[in-house]
Amino acid sequence: MSTLSVGYLAHSFDLLNVRDLDLVAQAGERCDELVAGVLADDLVEQRYGRRPVVPVAERLALVARVRGVSRAVEQTGAEVPAEVGAVTAFVVADEPSVLDGVDAVVLSPRRETASDVLRHALRAAVSDEAVA
Repeated sequence: MSTLSVGYLAHSFDLLNVRDLDLVAQAGERCDELVAGVLADDLVEQRYGRRPVVPVAERLALVARVRGVSRAVEQTGAEVPAEVGAVTAFVVADEPSVLDGVDAVVLSPRRETASDVLRHALRAAVSDEAVA
């Protein structure tokens, strides 16, 4: 009996865009099943210094429907949620670490959004500027 490998990508998925889809695709290529850990609003604020634009309930609903994601769970702390079990963890190269004390595969985004408006909103969110 073969065991399926489970991957876990902890990420904010705020203002879901092609960069996020690229990260999901990269992680999905490295495992049989991918669980998306959608960062809780407070964790986004703690790790990135800002509140998310889109509330966690909406981000969970969106990410759960992304091709390649088996399920989406809320990431509330620095550990992989217990209900997820043993996984291969994935982190994003140019972002603050979300998972503490975990050997993780580092993913480097290969795509960015072509939308000037969305790029501005993403930069503003990261730089702590107000986003309308």
